[in-house]
Amino acid sequence: MPDWLWNNITYVDLSNNSLVGFEDPFSNHSSSSMRILDLSSNHFEGSLPNFPKGMDTISLSKNKFTGAIPLTICNSSWSRIDLSHNQISGEIPSCFFNSFLMDQYPFSVVDLSKNKLQGMIPDTFGSECSLEGLNLNGNQLEGPLPRSLANCFHLTVLDLGNNQIDDTFPFWLEHLGSLQVLMLQYNKFHGLIRRRHIANSSFESLHIISLSANSFTGHLPLQYFPSLYLKGMYGNDDHQTSHSAMPQVFYTFLMFPNKGQALEYKSIQIPELNAVDLSSNLFDGEIPTSIGEYKSLMSLNLSHNGLVGKIPSSLANLRQLESLDLSNNDLVGEIPSELTSLTFLSVLNVSRNDLIGMIPSGRQFDTFPSSSFEGNSRLCGIQLQIDCKLNKSSNVAPPSDHANQSDGTNFDWIFAVAGYGSGIVVGLVIEHFVLWRNRYYLEKFMNTIRFFQGKRPLRVRSLRRRRN
Repeated sequence: MPDWLWNNITYVDLSNNSLVGFEDPFSNHSSSSMRILDLSSNHFEGSLPNFPKGMDTISLSKNKFTGAIPLTICNSSWSRIDLSHNQISGEIPSCFFNSFLMDQYPFSVVDLSKNKLQGMIPDTFGSECSLEGLNLNGNQLEGPLPRSLANCFHLTVLDLGNNQIDDTFPFWLEHLGSLQVLMLQYNKFHGLIRRRHIANSSFESLHIISLSANSFTGHLPLQYFPSLYLKGMYGNDDHQTSHSAMPQVFYTFLMFPNKGQALEYKSIQIPELNAVDLSSNLFDGEIPTSIGEYKSLMSLNLSHNGLVGKIPSSLANLRQLESLDLSNNDLVGEIPSELTSLTFLSVLNVSRNDLIGMIPSGRQFDTFPSSSFEGNSRLCGIQLQIDCKLNKSSNVAPPSDHANQSDGTNFDWIFAVAGYGSGIVVGLVIEHFVLWRNRYYLEKFMNTIRFFQGKRPLRVRSLRRRRN
């Protein structure tokens, strides 16, 4: 990277090239006029350089930088810094978050995701914290969440997923009125998500939340996120955040599983995606019928829990729903036919429950693969290529001696008959015989049993007289 680039240039974008190094260290250009530098997706390696004090925005993501974050980084007042997708190790300097102050920049974004950072997140977020976006996803951070995060009143995106953070649910973040995205998946969070009082101001702007792959217990905690009751997140002026005109540049990568894929958002202007992922926890109890009041939901994942009861038909009220995963629970009953009215639903998974009956058909339900329903032994329908008439008869007990003539459906019987004289136990397995329609097989079968009982052969006509 040549020296002349530093002279009288304020913005440089050299991303997506094959650059490997610098002709001269950053520190020699402290008087440079450069303010924004994007070197992402190159082949830089080695230690992170020392940054000029005057620079406010830098992206070094998707390179091969190693080593620790230099302490000199704390001498600058940053607007945005993206060091994601490298191999940076060690601890986050305790002075690091002191650099993001309101008197320097009104909004700040930090992305340190997909590195090898260890230790605890420094509890040094000051009272004038200007952070708007913080992404520490995919590191090896541990310990509890720093309580000083509650000072970041403008925080909009908080992604701490895929670490080793050990804590209870952070209700102390509920008064951050700008918080729209909360990602805590794949950590060691635990315990009940419950409190005595539900405040209407709790998480008033939150519309994307992922708590998956933790150890949360108790009933589903949807009532603590009242913003999801809204029919449209931005349809009511009273619930618009003060950052509706945020800068379009946002280097943090937000990853969220939706429609079976991980969606990536690069802009702080998060799309109107309203999503909840509570999968892979220890939640129990029933899915509340009040779920139908969360009309803004577009993605709902409750899979891999211990949920019981029936699938509530009120889910049909979620007209915007595109993805629904209820798999790997203990749900019973039938799949509500009302769900066929969800015309935007493109992904459905109810596999590995104890559901019964006919799978609803029509509209998008005819397009779902068999894997969406497998693991429910008493489900039938065109999606599983199982005839519901045959499936129904296979789950009904054989007719008793007091039953009327059979309808001729094939079935299996197993009899154990004791012989009086020899003491021999004989097992007779009769498969696929239409016994009541074929006198020959009926007579042969009944006479074989009577033979082992030491009785006279019995004709079919006399058998029928005895049944009347």
